[in-house]
Amino acid sequence: MNTVPYWHCFHLLTTRHANRYGYRLASLVLAAFLAGCAIPPSVAPINDHAWITRQAQLSRLIRWQAVGRIGIVNGQEGWHASFQWAQEETGYRIDLIGPLGQGRVLIRGESEQVSIQTQDGQQRVAPDADTLVAEALGVRLPVSGLRYWLRGVPEPGPVTSLQSDTTGRLTRLEQNGWIIDYTDYAPAAAHELPTRIAAHRQDLSVKLVIERWTL
Repeated sequence: MNTVPYWHCFHLLTTRHANRYGYRLASLVLAAFLAGCAIPPSVAPINDHAWITRQAQLSRLIRWQAVGRIGIVNGQEGWHASFQWAQEETGYRIDLIGPLGQGRVLIRGESEQVSIQTQDGQQRVAPDADTLVAEALGVRLPVSGLRYWLRGVPEPGPVTSLQSDTTGRLTRLEQNGWIIDYTDYAPAAAHELPTRIAAHRQDLSVKLVIERWTL
């Protein structure tokens, strides 16, 4: 059976429709043809072996430390700080050094309670980390999600979409209204962990550079 090259079909398609129905209809057919040829983004399937294997490995990382820099832009305002994040199973400690000119901010999280202490010694306690940080710093930092996103793991719960590379590393995640892009990874012990992360939600954007992982 003889086959006709796709570019010849493309030429016949545009020419015949142009002669018979006019250029406007030909343009509509051409647009539909091109749309049908568009390549969808690479979304990691749930049964992808590399993705499943990597996620299983990262889920076992329950004790880790990350040191780096964070920058936040909220509308027309922004600030940056150095951070040290120490995770110990369900508990964590986050040191923010330099945000909003406050010197140092300490965030401690447990399974049922989160506390934040500012440079002037004031301390607040609440059950929700994101709300507490927003009240203290004036910006809604997604602390609850970052516990997982820092490692390149979705937070437990619904995921809008995700993309991964051929080795199973997360490259883009959409979850809880946030879009998180992973632009760089580096070796850390027996793993490859994110070193550059950019997240945004509406007019709020967060950029993190992880300079050192300790596992």
